[in-house]
Amino acid sequence: MTTIRGATRLAAVLGWPIEHSRSPQILNAAFAASGIDAVLVPIGVPPHGLAAAMGGLRAMQALGASVTIPHKLAVAALCDELSPAARTIGAVNCLHIDGDHLIGHNTDEGGFSDGLLAAGFELRGARAVILGAGGAARAVAHGLRGGRAIEVVARRPAEVTWAPAWPWDDDHLRDAFRRADLVVDCTSIGLGGADEEAATDALPLDALPAKAWVSTLVYHRQTRLLQRARELGYSTLDGKAMLVHQAARAFTIWTGSPAPIEIMTRALDDDLRGT
Repeated sequence: MTTIRGATRLAAVLGWPIEHSRSPQILNAAFAASGIDAVLVPIGVPPHGLAAAMGGLRAMQALGASVTIPHKLAVAALCDELSPAARTIGAVNCLHIDGDHLIGHNTDEGGFSDGLLAAGFELRGARAVILGAGGAARAVAHGLRGGRAIEVVARRPAEVTWAPAWPWDDDHLRDAFRRADLVVDCTSIGLGGADEEAATDALPLDALPAKAWVSTLVYHRQTRLLQRARELGYSTLDGKAMLVHQAARAFTIWTGSPAPIEIMTRALDDDLRGT
């Protein structure tokens, strides 16, 4: 159990709603293992209260904050400075408070590629197909920039200006999958619902090369996509790796210390088993 003292530094995770967040379990385990006197607390902030919440963190000289839905876009405009990744992606998921200077970072992009590398995927020279075109897809694409090529398949491909994009139909999906070393699902399909099975089974996974990987950003449940991919013999990666590694990058930004990845991973696994 974390002991809170007068000298304990405050960190927060901001979202609306916030009950789903696993950031407190992951990052408080990291603080404890590293001997850092800090605590991260979840704070539910409705959109109209975001500016006030950030002002409060600044006034309290907080250690920093993680930012989750629906604030990742709006918070960028409230920062004094943006990291290159946050500026390019247009979204912030990590706040660092340096004196009264508030710096916005995006650790999602590096967190995804860190997780891939840790799992054994060879990123250099890889061809990736990203399903979906929202903020998560853009962060993943930025994190995969070391690969040879990135393609997007989306419902509205004309809106994608940051990568080649194709319409979401069987012909374009099959064509893109034939070229892919990695498929990353950045849509909401894996969150469950009545259409998950039909939407997933319509994806032409059989077109993928034999050594391709299939990944999703969903971390709290088994998805039909990864189940199908494993049945077909492909390597898979769920969203737990990205969640831990983006938190690890935030930890290092806030503390200047390397993150205890294994302990953070164990904390997440323990918490998920308890739900």
